[in-house]
Amino acid sequence: MARQALLGAFVIVFCIVGLVVGLVRLAPGRSAADLVLAAAAAALGVGVFVVVLRIGRRGAAWTRWLFVPVLASTLFVDRLSDRGRLALFALGAGYVGAFLATVVVRIVRITR
Repeated sequence: MARQALLGAFVIVFCIVGLVVGLVRLAPGRSAADLVLAAAAAALGVGVFVVVLRIGRRGAAWTRWLFVPVLASTLFVDRLSDRGRLALFALGAGYVGAFLATVVVRIVRITR
């Protein structure tokens, strides 16, 4: 169990670092419209996480295959404009932030 937890922690840290580097690289110098679009994408990411979490709790096995199109689409990220990349990184940051919040809440509940 300790190896899986360590691997999971490394994956989460790697994901967070990648999102932070992407956002820090793309956010400076953007217009207000770009930042509003990024904020909306982050909110959409949180919403997608909530939907996937609810569907997954009901036992829908297909949800574990959602990562396949996401991984395949990463091959084409470089073709997006900077505005699109910023929105995509913000969407991912919203999703990962909601995931981390859920993990923290569950850890707090378990330790009480």
